[in-house]
Amino acid sequence: MLSVEEALERILANIKSLESTHVPLSEALGLVLAQDIVAQENIPPFDNSAMDGFALLSKDSKATGGQPARLRVTGEIAAGYVASAAVEDGTAMRIMTGAPVPSGADTVIQVELTRSDGPASSWVEVLEEVAPGNNIRPAGEDIQRGQTVLVQGMEIGAAEIGILATLGWASVPVIRRPRVAILGTGDEVVDVAESLQPGKIRNSNSYLLEAAVRQAGAEAHRLGIARDTVESLREKFSEAMTYDLILTSGGVSVGDFDLVKKIMQEQGNIDFWRINMRPGKPVAFGYIGEAPLLGLPGNPVSTAVTFELFGRPLIRKMAGHTRLLKPQIEVIMEDGVGDRAMRRHYVRAHVAWQNGRFIAHTTGNQGSHVMTSLLNANAFVIVPEGGVVLQAGDTAKALMLDWPEV
Repeated sequence: MLSVEEALERILANIKSLESTHVPLSEALGLVLAQDIVAQENIPPFDNSAMDGFALLSKDSKATGGQPARLRVTGEIAAGYVASAAVEDGTAMRIMTGAPVPSGADTVIQVELTRSDGPASSWVEVLEEVAPGNNIRPAGEDIQRGQTVLVQGMEIGAAEIGILATLGWASVPVIRRPRVAILGTGDEVVDVAESLQPGKIRNSNSYLLEAAVRQAGAEAHRLGIARDTVESLREKFSEAMTYDLILTSGGVSVGDFDLVKKIMQEQGNIDFWRINMRPGKPVAFGYIGEAPLLGLPGNPVSTAVTFELFGRPLIRKMAGHTRLLKPQIEVIMEDGVGDRAMRRHYVRAHVAWQNGRFIAHTTGNQGSHVMTSLLNANAFVIVPEGGVVLQAGDTAKALMLDWPEV
């Protein structure tokens, strides 16, 4: 059997990022830039006021004979408008925050440091001397024309959206989102809306994977359930192979793998199908046509764990990301993991910072069928292969599920 690291390496070695496309700015969140973004203009594009106050010549702010400078007010400039005249010796203009500084003026004094008869006053007294450039935000202070502001390969977050909007990018070049086909398998599986009959279970895995795929940044498409016949599998795979990635759940264990294996051999190839881990030993990777297929186990916890370890990094690489793996940290076990396993065990746990260290508490019954073990789990505690037992107080490694990739 392959180790987790060997399996992941083989999967990622077969995956390339998808082609670029353009999307509206409002749809770019979470996608990866496909080219450098170079500013075509200064930001801010003009000298503007950082305060509500008065634009004037700094030399006119000096007191004379112990009396504050008194200047004639010649106009007013609001944000979004330009002064129709210049500021001259002995004059000032009212100015609002963000408004362009009028020609002639070399400083702005905030209104709190002035005295006048009110908003319509024809004069203003300057109560404090101000230096040139005071309260003026110069053109290009933030971004200069020709500057590379965002680089190819960067993930677009809220701040990047703001920068792109500032620079006028209504349409953004990005690596397109992967389209992922999700296929449940098995005669025992029914859709969630159906009432349960003896021997049947609901198709929880497809819905879990749909949510996980979306969280990973891809488009998720549930294709229903393939029955345990060659004909049903062929029909579903013929549709699934038109997508960028195929995710299946179930049908990859020793007992029931032959049908899926037959279709993969007919229409593609299989790279591997077993990994030395728990839960999730039966994981298959290969191709149907040109589409990579990641076959996950049927037990719901195994599906969730193996998707996090293999499916999420695969999707992120396909989407152009270079940071693919969740970080691992050292934790102190609050409770033990006494189940001795020869395969590496990924134990669902909640990790919290307490008294200067990270403490991990397992989420209860760790059976691969116990979906409630996923609730409140923000980490997988890693129990090394070889029958290692973790006691309360032991130090272990934990894979942090809600931390960003590194």
